[in-house]
Amino acid sequence: MTSGPRCRARVKVECRPVSRFVSWWLSCFVLLLASAAHAQAPAPVLPAAESPAPEAVVVAVLMLEANAAGSDAAPGVTSLITSRLAESPRLRVLSQWDVEAALDEEHQRQLQGLKTCERGDCLQELVALTGARYVVAGRLDRFGDQYLLTANLLDAAGGRILARPRAEAPEAEDLLRTAKAVSDQLFAVLVPPEESVAARPLLGGSSRTGGGGLLLGLRVNNNFIDKLSNVNPGGDVEVGYWFHPEWVGFLQVGFSYVRSTQEGVRSGLTVLPSIVGARHYHNVEKSLRPYWGFGLGVQLSFGDFGIFQSTGPLPTVIGFAGLEYLVAGSVGFQLELGTNVAQAVLGLSESKLGDGLNLDLNAGIAYHF
Repeated sequence: MTSGPRCRARVKVECRPVSRFVSWWLSCFVLLLASAAHAQAPAPVLPAAESPAPEAVVVAVLMLEANAAGSDAAPGVTSLITSRLAESPRLRVLSQWDVEAALDEEHQRQLQGLKTCERGDCLQELVALTGARYVVAGRLDRFGDQYLLTANLLDAAGGRILARPRAEAPEAEDLLRTAKAVSDQLFAVLVPPEESVAARPLLGGSSRTGGGGLLLGLRVNNNFIDKLSNVNPGGDVEVGYWFHPEWVGFLQVGFSYVRSTQEGVRSGLTVLPSIVGARHYHNVEKSLRPYWGFGLGVQLSFGDFGIFQSTGPLPTVIGFAGLEYLVAGSVGFQLELGTNVAQAVLGLSESKLGDGLNLDLNAGIAYHF
């Protein structure tokens, strides 16, 4: 009788620890699953903080000084430069009227005396009066019908001149283009190039005007020579330098294979022309830019016929006109027509064979550095 209760008690005692162990194990398993799920859950994505827009650089454009002949045009050219620079959202441009509006009469007279300052303590006084980081000052002088525009870009922080762009206008009608060319050179210094490149369209806009850059070109051509052949192929390599916002000086070295279709005249004259010349561009701020130019040089030859046998190298005097289309601000495609005046006069043979008009058709590609 006593064994029954003992067995029940023993069983009851033995079963209780088993149930506690199972419940504890299940609790641990659930906690582990919850921890793993929480670890694998993606962290909430926080919105990226927007970078603040860069603060506009303050530039003060002062009235251009001028001689007596150029004093009438100076205010208009100053306004052109001011409005041209103000087109950039990176610049906050102050005209002289804006600066003078915040000054009393004494400080206005002081400002007039400091406009020609370039360095030293007077530059610091000029900056203190204008409140600008950069100051643009300069001169517009007229000599006869020609104008000379010179600008100085003063750096307030460094106390020095950053740029001295200058350009000439043959007559009053060219002052607009001259002011734009000088403004573009000032803008190139004020705004870093990488920022202007980002806003450059692939088609329909020149990234910059010329001035201080290099040019490398490769061209193929065909020379139509009267009384000889209409097919005289050739090519040349060109290296140029922008010595003015609208002018490029260049050196060309190439070859041309001159043929003759007349009986009794031996064909196969290889001409090596070398030319030094200049090219003038119009509408330099546009993608499609017409140009014209001239060149001087000599032609060396290797062949059995020609005037070279009696006179040696033939002089070269060329004139040309063409169009260039600029893509991505650097790559230009050129189409050009030209003529060699010396070749037309002297001809290519002792019997004047090939004298008369000649037409040179060129197609090329140029890279503007």
